[in-house]
Amino acid sequence: MKVKRGLTLFLALVFALSVFLVGCGSKTTETKTDTGSTKTNTGGGNSSTAATGQPLNIVATIGGNWQDNFNPFSTSAMGGTNGLIYQPMYYLDTVSTNEYPFLATKYEWINDNKTLEVTLRDGVKWSDGQPFTADDVMFTFNLLKKYPAADTSGIMKEVTSFEKKSDNVIDFNFSQPNVPFGVYILQQPIVPQHIWKDLGDPSKAKVTNPVGTGPYMLDSFTPQDYKLKKNPKYYDADSYAVPELNYPAYDSNESAQLALVKGDIDWTGMFIPNVDKVYVDQDKDHNHYWFPPSNPVMLYPNLKNPILKDINVRKAISMAIDRNKISQQAEDGYAQVANPTGMLPQFKDFIDPKYKDAKFTVDDAGAIKLLQDAGYKKGSDGIFVSPTGKKLSFTLQVVSGWSDWVTSCMVITQDLKKIGIQVKVQQPQYGAYMTTIQGDKYDLAIGWTNGGPTPYKTFQDLLNSHGAWNIEKYSDPATDAALAEYQSTTDPAKQKEAMSKIEDVMVNQLPAIPLFYGPVWFEYSSKKYTGFPDQSNTYSHPSPYSWPAPAVVLSKLKPVSN
Repeated sequence: MKVKRGLTLFLALVFALSVFLVGCGSKTTETKTDTGSTKTNTGGGNSSTAATGQPLNIVATIGGNWQDNFNPFSTSAMGGTNGLIYQPMYYLDTVSTNEYPFLATKYEWINDNKTLEVTLRDGVKWSDGQPFTADDVMFTFNLLKKYPAADTSGIMKEVTSFEKKSDNVIDFNFSQPNVPFGVYILQQPIVPQHIWKDLGDPSKAKVTNPVGTGPYMLDSFTPQDYKLKKNPKYYDADSYAVPELNYPAYDSNESAQLALVKGDIDWTGMFIPNVDKVYVDQDKDHNHYWFPPSNPVMLYPNLKNPILKDINVRKAISMAIDRNKISQQAEDGYAQVANPTGMLPQFKDFIDPKYKDAKFTVDDAGAIKLLQDAGYKKGSDGIFVSPTGKKLSFTLQVVSGWSDWVTSCMVITQDLKKIGIQVKVQQPQYGAYMTTIQGDKYDLAIGWTNGGPTPYKTFQDLLNSHGAWNIEKYSDPATDAALAEYQSTTDPAKQKEAMSKIEDVMVNQLPAIPLFYGPVWFEYSSKKYTGFPDQSNTYSHPSPYSWPAPAVVLSKLKPVSN
């Protein structure tokens, strides 16, 4: 169900996140983008000392009782571990595409884009009062080198060496340019050497008394509720008006939704059917939501299936699917239909002009003709049969309980039946679903894509022959070369040129069939605080589960006068 998918996406995002800014109002920080260009940030904090407000009740994810572990190397760490307690050097936001410096103030690519040079912030202290230094950064990356299980982003497979050039400058060296990969280095949470040197394998450590550099620190913990309080030693503490963050545990969407409607929750990210009636109408002055797109949801064909390997079949499938119906009937109108390139709206500048106005249209007659021209013939049951005698009958995998996607699959089944393609929906549990699609034991599957601060990660994972989420098993040397062109340069024009080649692949080859953009779930009350991001002020990923983005949002909140 939605909760589980939300958690899955959260875990995927944990390693991809990062920073929050400090820059505040009058502070203006020059930073380098991940493309290497100079970018001006005005910061994530407020311009002056913020007034102190009330505690904020937050539900970042739902999963029953909490487990007492604030280890930033663990994918099951409590929410807030990354960003609120431990910080990375930078955060590159996936919704706004803004960059927020945390423990660093600048980064740039040098040495023909084979060295990432990072300048650290001065005057930072750990929450126990010890000074933060470049040695802590060196120690953290040496941990990843010594204990590969903790290196969940595979940093040490790309970085050949790293060195402290001065008291606040560290160089990370690559054997070949890989500009987009810099995000994993910049967003790696940094831990204090004086404590972690005695903890052994960081992937196995249980951390119940975390010491970080972030704006908050652990105040109390029970399996039903934990609280974070402001870190008085934080280098920009004045930008944070919320004195306490309260994370109550809920075991179901239903119980959390009830608490939200009652006003017991101030900030959450959950799927709510008919959110206007269920939530907003209960307090129109204060209850709000915003569901920006986060990742292109795809219909994945298993390209090891000889029939689905036929581009004519994939095109016919795509032509028959009514994506507007999916958006309205399955996604409650929350999800936008995807661009045929699969490019997210926030990356519209990357879309080649020839695809700028491209849209999917339903064309059943065209799909049938396409199959007939390719030699497919309908049998007596109305189902097409391939030239080799194989019936166009496929299974479609979707996780059990993910109700909107299950409904999407039902719509797809009906649409494809109209053109003579038979689909049988299978709904395994999440674990079985992952085993099936990653083991190539499927025909079709609905699934997510991986997001990032640029479109590169989505398509690198999706289309590279060795991509991390290439579940369709697409392999094309020209596509691999285009992705390599992108990663070798910091020149935006050259990156766009490379991405245009990827868009051609998506539109003309349909290695995965774009359906719609998966929304970010985000509901909030403005009764205690204003300043949350919304469609008119898209400064950050808004959901409380997309760590460490909440550190940016919290720096923007201002208390409401009672």
